[in-house]
Amino acid sequence: NEHGDLNLGLLNALRDSYRVIIEGGRLKQQAGDDAIVVFDDLLDLVRLATLRAIVVELLGESFLNCSYSNDFLNEFMVLQDSIESATAAAAILPSSISVPLILKPVEKRRKKLQMNIQERIRWAWQQDHGIIGPWLVKFRRQCDEGSLTVEVASEFVVGLLFAAAKNPAIASAQTLLFLILHGSDEHKSKVQDEAKQLLQSTKRNTCITTMPLSAIRQSCSETLRLTSHSIGALRKVKEEIVLGSGTSQEYKLCPSQVVAVSHIVPSLDQRMWGKDADKYKPSRKEWTKEDAKPDEYKFSTFSQGHHRCPGQSIALQIMELTLSILLVHYEVTLQQKKEAVPDVCFERATIAQRKGKVPVGIRIRS
Repeated sequence: NEHGDLNLGLLNALRDSYRVIIEGGRLKQQAGDDAIVVFDDLLDLVRLATLRAIVVELLGESFLNCSYSNDFLNEFMVLQDSIESATAAAAILPSSISVPLILKPVEKRRKKLQMNIQERIRWAWQQDHGIIGPWLVKFRRQCDEGSLTVEVASEFVVGLLFAAAKNPAIASAQTLLFLILHGSDEHKSKVQDEAKQLLQSTKRNTCITTMPLSAIRQSCSETLRLTSHSIGALRKVKEEIVLGSGTSQEYKLCPSQVVAVSHIVPSLDQRMWGKDADKYKPSRKEWTKEDAKPDEYKFSTFSQGHHRCPGQSIALQIMELTLSILLVHYEVTLQQKKEAVPDVCFERATIAQRKGKVPVGIRIRS
């Protein structure tokens, strides 16, 4: 926000979101205060908590508490999933089928949700005692100036929430899973200690951040490498070039052609990362030595150049804060054997998810 204190606000919003959601799960399951609360899927839990925190921090509590509908967060998550599924299906089906049967129904759902958002924006602006976030402050100023309408603002909200919440949430959940499934005891201990220090820094009311070479950042970076988008960008060829594939085959690209760029390919390239490129190894020199830091073509999860993701720093903050909250305030246990946890799945147009649900039990630490 205008005071530059997103970190503390985001931490408090994330912390409160997990408290509200986990307490709701405890009451629904009629569990005791110290009992384990079971959630069907870790990724869905983290997605919901992250989305709620982003809404509270950047749109405001008044927006969230509007009584226009009682389930805005879940409605938005359903829209996110619908857009992903429609995008994948439309890419392989003829437009005569995909437009009327797939894309139009999703468009209708989006427009309905935007009506919900418009009512929430108007309601939030009318609450003298309410708390509105920096997005709504900016929107109101622009609407007063005549340079923006509430209708257009609702479209911005859909796009901004989609970008700000889902990928960081999935990456946060994956970071915790990789740590549980593949982290060494020594690395887990370092991450746990750093997580405590990170959360304790709020008592000093200082801007909270982790160091680039910290164990937490190593975990996040290695997870992002292993879950990079299968197709994350489209690039238009400006001049003729021949690309090698790592085999005997070569590919000639001509001007004006459009190329789909896969971010996961360089992330798993053994020529760049070694023979263990497909293994979780947060101790890699790329994450532990400043002079070995990879460039944006070797580690391309956030893309490159002027197409680079503008939300990289916020995404990393969300990942680091989420991991710290779940490790320090809660005890998260898998509800299945490690070998039964579904594999990473690259079928969605997001950071890689899982091939199935990952049920977890969560107990509040005393």
